[in-house]
Amino acid sequence: MPGERAVVELLTGAPGRVRRLLVEDGREFPAITALAEAAGITTELVERDHHEALVGPGLARGVLAIADPPRIWDFDDLIERPDPPLTRRGHQLVLVCDGIVDPHNLGAVIRSAEFFGASGVVWARDRSAPLSPSAVRASAGASERVALCQVTNLARALEQAKQGGQWWVIGTVVGEGTPLRELGQDPPGQMLLVLGSEQRGLRRLTRERCDFLVTIDGAGSLGSLNVSAAAAVALALLG
Repeated sequence: MPGERAVVELLTGAPGRVRRLLVEDGREFPAITALAEAAGITTELVERDHHEALVGPGLARGVLAIADPPRIWDFDDLIERPDPPLTRRGHQLVLVCDGIVDPHNLGAVIRSAEFFGASGVVWARDRSAPLSPSAVRASAGASERVALCQVTNLARALEQAKQGGQWWVIGTVVGEGTPLRELGQDPPGQMLLVLGSEQRGLRRLTRERCDFLVTIDGAGSLGSLNVSAAAAVALALLG
């Protein structure tokens, strides 16, 4: 996990996951040093070449934490949490990513989810971006603060959530469906908000599981938003 902000969030939220903490020789990160000392973690000084060999050319950020993976929640545990985070209006909202393949977009979506009080982010194991260092960096530390969940079959997971009668599945589409601002006036208490892939949108089976299809209506000539921007707008309107 490279980068000062990501490492600070890791040391703040889950210092027990850190196995090694590497700082480029000649660089100083007082906040990281203090957090590492408090957690009993030794800082290792390394040359920039060694740093880049670990993260790739051009990706070194002066500090790198080598850590165990974050907790990946079971879907049942996520939707049945007894005391989940709530949005500013007191709703429980889980963000679902259907085929987002760009790790920067995944990280940005996770960042928006945490900012607006979503209780988790779900994505499929296949045909989706992994929680890579690029995704973690794009999340600006949010990947350490919001519950993350991967499922084998996304459509099945959505159907499973609906069986209890409490969760509503809301799919975002382009150019059709109910304007999101209308649903945002009185949203359901428990929502699974589904975002489609950057190019193809929602897959057919995912779309068939949706109780509502909503669209973000704009005023300009462009037909749609980037998926991470759409996530932020949708979360703001529904949260």
